[in-house]
Amino acid sequence: MIPQAIIDKIFDTAPIEEVVGEYVSLKRAGANYKGLCPFHDDKNASMSVSPSKGIFKCFSCGQGGNIFQFIMEHEGVSYPLAIKHLADKYNIPIEEGQIDVNELKEEARVKEGVYACLEFARKHFYERLNESQDGKVIYKPYLNERGINQQTIDKFSIGLSGTHKSHLLDEGLKNGYGAQQLFDAGLVKKISDDGGVIESNLRDTFIERIVFPIFNVSGKVLGFGGRIIKKDTKAPKYLNSPETVVYEKRKELYGLSVAKNDIRIKDQVFLVEGYMDVVSLNQSGVENVVAASGTAFTEEQARLIKRFSHNITMLFDGDVAGVNASLKHISTLLAADLNVRVALFPADEDPDSFIQKRGTAEFQGYVAEKAQNFIELIAEIKLGDNKHDPIKKAEAARSVAENIAALPDPLKRAAFINEAAALFEIPERILVDEVNKFKLDNRRQKDREVRREARVEEQHRNDGPPPDFDYVPDYGEMHTPPALLEDKKNYQEEELLKTLILYADKEFDEEQTVAQFIFKELEEDEIWPVSEDLAPIFKEAHAYLEEHKVLNELYFIRNATTSKVAAEVLSMRYTISPGWFDNFEKVVKTDEDGYKHQVVQNLNYVKLKHIEILMLENQESLKEAETEEDIKISLEVQANLQEFRKKITDQLGNVIR
Repeated sequence: MIPQAIIDKIFDTAPIEEVVGEYVSLKRAGANYKGLCPFHDDKNASMSVSPSKGIFKCFSCGQGGNIFQFIMEHEGVSYPLAIKHLADKYNIPIEEGQIDVNELKEEARVKEGVYACLEFARKHFYERLNESQDGKVIYKPYLNERGINQQTIDKFSIGLSGTHKSHLLDEGLKNGYGAQQLFDAGLVKKISDDGGVIESNLRDTFIERIVFPIFNVSGKVLGFGGRIIKKDTKAPKYLNSPETVVYEKRKELYGLSVAKNDIRIKDQVFLVEGYMDVVSLNQSGVENVVAASGTAFTEEQARLIKRFSHNITMLFDGDVAGVNASLKHISTLLAADLNVRVALFPADEDPDSFIQKRGTAEFQGYVAEKAQNFIELIAEIKLGDNKHDPIKKAEAARSVAENIAALPDPLKRAAFINEAAALFEIPERILVDEVNKFKLDNRRQKDREVRREARVEEQHRNDGPPPDFDYVPDYGEMHTPPALLEDKKNYQEEELLKTLILYADKEFDEEQTVAQFIFKELEEDEIWPVSEDLAPIFKEAHAYLEEHKVLNELYFIRNATTSKVAAEVLSMRYTISPGWFDNFEKVVKTDEDGYKHQVVQNLNYVKLKHIEILMLENQESLKEAETEEDIKISLEVQANLQEFRKKITDQLGNVIR
């Protein structure tokens, strides 16, 4: 178990705006920050981050919580691993054994092992390039010839794989990593597909290659790209890590962890094709550059870029492959509502060779001159010198219409339709019709994909294990009505928890705070919350109050089980402007103005819920009563419950028929 002192130290050391800002470009909005939510396809900067409260909240998809909740959701890790992630980042030591592996789910344990293997491999490859004979004599001189200096090698942690088939495998096993872990990390692969994951059937994935670690946006190693430098070989020039439990190619961009701050500052990102392009441009001072890690550009990558800038310029080779690649990426980028430009280099050049030969100033001048929007690019590629050929004009216009249809912004669509109509000398209404056809096709395709995903999800649910209805939590000695235990979603108790989070440390009367009043009422009336999710939360909060004599919103923000609901209730989407009173002399009442009344109301609703359940159970007892004495007792109980219910409903102002 990780000590609470370490958790508190992380909270006190790691500002939430800094943690979230590693993944999303944030802009100041009053006392808070706003940014695009990374948990859904956000177009309106729906996520708010509150430095004073230490919480984030998306007002669109509903995600929210503290810094650990953010890391858990974004990195897909468990609570203990989110703590470890931030402790490592802020150099807060966690002693061996303080993270109990039994607390981790199986998937989390596998991921932790994979991350450890990948970090070991990164260090090992880096040391081989800088310290081995092969690295010093062959591979580092090759990089130097390509213009890559030691500072850049260090910055990107470029390394060198082993020279025989089990070099990394042997080193990994020697350092305590299992064959299965190395295989799960994509560092070794099977020699025979029919064989098992055993040492004798494994070989290194990367052999005799310069390796480029692929980091996620926060700087964790996910995989590698390897470049061979031998010319007399049939092996592919580049080899990439396979997909693993931590590495999905479609979601990552090479170089983003290094480039993100420069992208934010310049509000511009360059997209290139290869690792060497990123490394070379970065070394030459063009640091706002990323690559797609050897895969077709995806929606997820477009959304990742959009977190840091809406402006992207693709820098591709001017050969056939480069042209086709640029055309293929355009609609994906436009669909993400990015502002896209393309600069094609001469057929015998790529960004790396161009900047090495001509320097940074000429490179930047060339990009500024040659960058064009997708309409100009398609016209140049499709028409060439045949600007008056009606057939080629129609083909180019159709290609432009297909890309315009991807734009989600109607004003941008209208502007590009207007530009395309003028360029191709085609009536706007014809282009509008063509764009609408493609929009309809896109919508149908999306509907088909949604239905397909829904079918897969339904199948997964049907094939999965049945829900567990056998678990009954232990709530101490207090009597809990069985019917109440079956109430899986107790909204009255949920509202009471929200009220407790909002006002726990506020004064209820001269003798007690709101929290003390609520818990005293719960104990005196023996109506302790019993719903499966909420009962433990109330119990833990009560124990904390008893021990520390104080309970406030900070407790709920920092508590793993309540941070999400705390973010929900503490995040105010709208605040009342002081000018409302200054200008109009009108006071707008808020929940806080009547919080004591709200506390009593919510407690009464919880009590009422319990009474109604007890009345139902008593009615069942009355039906089963066998003696006059049993009937009399049940009728008296019912009368008492009705009287108690009437007192509460009178306070609430409700009418019970």
